[in-house]
Amino acid sequence: MIRINLLPVRAAKKKETLRFQLTVAGLVTVLVIIVSFAAYFTVRSDASQLNSDITTGKNELDGLKKKIGELSKIKEQKAVVEGKLKVINNLEAGRSGPTKLFDSIAESMPEKMWLIAIREDVQLITIKGYATSDEVVADFMRGLQKHNDLTKVELDVAQKTTDKDTGTEVVSFDIRAERVK
Repeated sequence: MIRINLLPVRAAKKKETLRFQLTVAGLVTVLVIIVSFAAYFTVRSDASQLNSDITTGKNELDGLKKKIGELSKIKEQKAVVEGKLKVINNLEAGRSGPTKLFDSIAESMPEKMWLIAIREDVQLITIKGYATSDEVVADFMRGLQKHNDLTKVELDVAQKTTDKDTGTEVVSFDIRAERVK
């Protein structure tokens, strides 16, 4: 009978299986290491991109804060300029107000009449003067009523007196009028 020694074939087969398993394990390990490095570098790249985005965002935020600061300064300056313009407009109105008043009074004044005082309080105007007769005072009051900037023209006092300098008889009068708002 022939005897065949199968031990070396089994040992060789075991060695080959062990070698194959070690090769597969090595390849899997290398593959896992490569995938891990790829994932690491991808995450690292994303992190550096996000850090770059954060830095860019901070720079933009700082720039916007500067612009907001400049804008608030401009708004403050605008408020100051508007206040100054309001003061100028009030001064202009105040400057032309007495001029219009004097123009209205001058247009309404008949001959043979003279004024000694004009006093203006916020809405009330008081006019004192002398005239040669009551009719001249009445004409003056009618003339004042015709102007749009005066209302409620009323005679407070009208009395006949003698002028000290000339000795002629004149009418002393006080007239009140309200200014249109």
